[in-house]
Amino acid sequence: MKKTLLLLILFAIVLPFTARSQFEKLKDSVVQLFGVVMTADSLMGIPSVTIKVRGRNQGTYSNEQGVFLLLILKGDMLEFSSIGFKPKLIEILRSLEGN
Repeated sequence: MKKTLLLLILFAIVLPFTARSQFEKLKDSVVQLFGVVMTADSLMGIPSVTIKVRGRNQGTYSNEQGVFLLLILKGDMLEFSSIGFKPKLIEILRSLEGN
């Protein structure tokens, strides 16, 4: 009984430190992507563009001016698609440097 209680107390002390170190690794790889989807020729924003993270159930749409905001991880692949335009696949680099 004492051994089980000792292991439980030790586990309760060590668990928060391991969870924090895993969070720090994840925090360093999260990127807030803010952008505008535009046409190449007239530089006008494209409304209602679907932006999806490939391989995950995550994504967003651009607003009426083509503006979007999305939280992603470094190394994610983004798929941009809209009616009347060719779909585009973009990879977010793993070596992004933040200030």
